[in-house]
Amino acid sequence: MAKNFEKEAKEIKEPSKEKIGEKIVEELYLEKKEELKKKEFLAKEEKIIREELEREVAKIKLSPELEKEAKKKAEKIKGLHEKEKLKRLLDIAEEKGLAFAIGIVRNMKDPYTLDIFHDILARDKLYKRFEK
Repeated sequence: MAKNFEKEAKEIKEPSKEKIGEKIVEELYLEKKEELKKKEFLAKEEKIIREELEREVAKIKLSPELEKEAKKKAEKIKGLHEKEKLKRLLDIAEEKGLAFAIGIVRNMKDPYTLDIFHDILARDKLYKRFEK
């Protein structure tokens, strides 16, 4: 009987590792679940912004002079690596405006670059930085 009492006393003093592990796992699970919900919400928000941007981009018209200049710039940028293309387009958007940068990317006739450019502009509402 004394042995059982000692065993029970020892179990009370030392918390069960399984219970601590379960608690930690549960806490981490809940944290990750919340993070995932936030990411999903942000992804949905970005998707909505992206779709709105695509509609606005479709409406953009450049003057004939700017269109001609956009075609020239598109030819120069077209051969660059994807990252360089995107950096250059963002620089141009800062210097000459988003409409002109979009005119260039359209003239490149590169749907992949256009798609990524839309994604970049939608992320963290970056497009607002280039608004008039």
